[in-house]
Amino acid sequence: MKEDYKEYNLLTKRLLEEGYSAEHHPDHVRVDVPMWQEKTLDNYDGGFTYERWWIFEQTFKTPCGLQCKGLQCHSNMSYMGIEWTFENDMATIRCLYEKKECKLKHEYLQENKVLRYECEVHMAEEEYCYEGSVEHILKLHDDEIRRQEISFGLQRKGRVCREHMRFNRDTLEWEMNYDPYYCGLSRCAGRCPVLGHELDKKRGNVFYDVKISYLRNDLNGTLFEGQIDTQIINGKKLFNHPVSMDICKICARLCQDRIKDKVRNHYFTQLFFSEYHGRYFSFELQNVRAEQRESRDLMQDLEDIRNGIQIIHASDMEKRNKENKKARCQKLRESAVRRLEKKLLENGYESLKEFSADRRHADKWLGQELIAELKQMRQVKEKEKREQPVQLSLFDMEVS
Repeated sequence: MKEDYKEYNLLTKRLLEEGYSAEHHPDHVRVDVPMWQEKTLDNYDGGFTYERWWIFEQTFKTPCGLQCKGLQCHSNMSYMGIEWTFENDMATIRCLYEKKECKLKHEYLQENKVLRYECEVHMAEEEYCYEGSVEHILKLHDDEIRRQEISFGLQRKGRVCREHMRFNRDTLEWEMNYDPYYCGLSRCAGRCPVLGHELDKKRGNVFYDVKISYLRNDLNGTLFEGQIDTQIINGKKLFNHPVSMDICKICARLCQDRIKDKVRNHYFTQLFFSEYHGRYFSFELQNVRAEQRESRDLMQDLEDIRNGIQIIHASDMEKRNKENKKARCQKLRESAVRRLEKKLLENGYESLKEFSADRRHADKWLGQELIAELKQMRQVKEKEKREQPVQLSLFDMEVS
């Protein structure tokens, strides 16, 4: 067997001992190789693998004696030199009781903090019994969770939202963590069960200003070295789309820490160099408000400008960026059209392949009239080239 391939799994070893081969084997196993390759057991699965329709219906048993179907098990892990798979009779399942410490399961699973809720299962020869099985206990557990969910809603008189609820598996209780930011992201509308009324149909956004101060590194070595500049960016938006004004008002009041984190992530590089490399940079969140549209305080802007602060409006910057992007796209489009026109003049429209990008662009950008005009210009150019007199050299005249 090649070194790149895995060692044969237990299933393959057993079937080989029974006289089976890659071409002759039971119907409930298969050999996974690409269609264009010859069937071989020297593959990345370690030989034979179970057909999933078969293995999912088999009975397995946990170390504590619970039965389960293969459908409940996991079979795709490699850890500590062991392939935890059906084929090695070492599939795993999450502990129903979520015990962090259990001496019954494999020692490797006891040691790993990530896998401490997993335990191995082994195929059982006994007949499957639903009563007391993993599936039965899961069903009872889910029913209890649903009952507690209803009870939790009744205790709060219906002022709960499934999007903000979670079941804490450590305390086995439901929790409600209301965060209006996610309501804004999901564009909630209609009646809000948490607020207890219909959401305002008027839409707006959460606007805020960011004041930044930074060291002018480009002035190093000049008389102005060490100069600190201040800039205020007005009218930045929390959401990329309009949101109910009710949600905007709540977010403006409750989500300021989230907005600070958003700004901090935006200026991550500048803050990193400020902290570790002495390039001074700081920011301050100002004037968080909920509005239907951005408002501007002209008098305050003038006052800030007089104090030497540069004022930038986010909407103006966004508009300018869109215009610049549009201009770049237009320039690229014009360049592509000129290239296509030159290609048609030199080689003709017929030289373009039927389903090529150039053929599609020629039909879309140039149109039939311009294509016909370029074709006519090409014909005139070729005619002039053919009728152009040929200049004879003295050598040609002497030979003749």
